[in-house]
Amino acid sequence: MIVTTGLEPAEDTLRHALALADAFGVPVVRRGDFSLSQLRKRHGDDEVLVVSAQGARLEVPGKKPFFFHPNTAAFRIKRLMRGDTDTMLVACQIQPGDEVLDATLGLGADAIVFSHATGAEGKVVGIESERVLAIMVEDGLKHWASDSEQLERAMRRIEVRCENHLEVLQGLPSRSFDVVYFDPMFEMTVHSSQGIAGVREFANPQPLTEQAISEALRVARRRVVMKEGKTGKIYERFGFVPFRSRGQQVVYSYKETGGGE
Repeated sequence: MIVTTGLEPAEDTLRHALALADAFGVPVVRRGDFSLSQLRKRHGDDEVLVVSAQGARLEVPGKKPFFFHPNTAAFRIKRLMRGDTDTMLVACQIQPGDEVLDATLGLGADAIVFSHATGAEGKVVGIESERVLAIMVEDGLKHWASDSEQLERAMRRIEVRCENHLEVLQGLPSRSFDVVYFDPMFEMTVHSSQGIAGVREFANPQPLTEQAISEALRVARRRVVMKEGKTGKIYERFGFVPFRSRGQQVVYSYKETGGGE
């Protein structure tokens, strides 16, 4: 991978490019007047991360560009601000000040909604095992600009950890988060969303395991919640209780931990 910029980058963009290059451990290449194809030939690398005033975009020949976008979080937060409810938050029983561990961060849309709902006194930690996803999402959460102050605040508060979720769970104290959340449907939904086009090549295809669920039940004070497609049956395998909402395209299911405070 090489990191470059647009054709006439501002100083802020250059600093952003340097920070991303440092995170990936790769060089920054001055764009000059070169096209991306010319840069690939000059440096012998197909993966080019282009940083502009609009953010960072990974360009690989033959693949869709990969970039961060808050996706569904933007309109879900707008609805919450109008007084509507969000099925995920209801299923998780989220309250202001809660601490949530999103064990399958992906592009972070659910984590952003959690962060908005838990507020400044709460805590949301997102775990992402795939390095490219983790770095790009952490960067996007820091830099994405929006007309919505609430959306920006929610994004900035999220902590991203690039690790395997089972290893993280095993290292956490018992009852250290109110809710542990899994989205094993992430692999099945990336085809249908424009907002996450291009992400499939970077996602972790490993299925959810019994050991991860067991550790999550130890770590959660209140409940462990899982999200899957409306025809999914993973919740049955793990003995979760489905939380159904009319018209939803997904099913949330949960298991109480009985841990209390």
